[in-house]
Amino acid sequence: MSLIIWLAIFVHLIQAFIYVDDSFSFARVSNMSYYVKYRKMLPSEMVSLLLLWDELGIPHEERKQIFGSPLPVISFDLRSFAKYNHKRTLHEFEHIAGTLNWALNVCPLLQPGLLAVYAKVKGKTNVKGLIWLNWSVVEELQWAAFHLKCSNGIYLFKSVSCFLRRIQIRYGILVSQP
Repeated sequence: MSLIIWLAIFVHLIQAFIYVDDSFSFARVSNMSYYVKYRKMLPSEMVSLLLLWDELGIPHEERKQIFGSPLPVISFDLRSFAKYNHKRTLHEFEHIAGTLNWALNVCPLLQPGLLAVYAKVKGKTNVKGLIWLNWSVVEELQWAAFHLKCSNGIYLFKSVSCFLRRIQIRYGILVSQP
């Protein structure tokens, strides 16, 4: 899928936000297009991406192609999870840890926000078993949520451009950039 995403961005010049087979976007009403397969209006860049996937025979689901406001990219509500002195299941802890772990890809400095969560679930195996939320878990999750909300993350396209430029200089290979 990485090659397909690269193809979409650097060959077809599609400016969509893509994570594996999920895409998310926003657009002005004037920049919307009708996507026949889903029978609805979507951002034009998203429609271009979906048409490319259709052309290549890559399956995709409507529910995983989202746009609008608010944009639910990270699918959990930390406020409802992190309440001091409440119990949550191991499964819920694993879900929140997995989601925040995914966020570390774009905000690696959030790693301390998971220390108390990992310590709390260490050695536990019963996914339906209840675990108390202590103050350190709540405080660290709120810290991570605050910094994630305020962060601009890593600007991936700029990072990719620098990487391609270094390849050109080091190996003398001509790599086209958008």
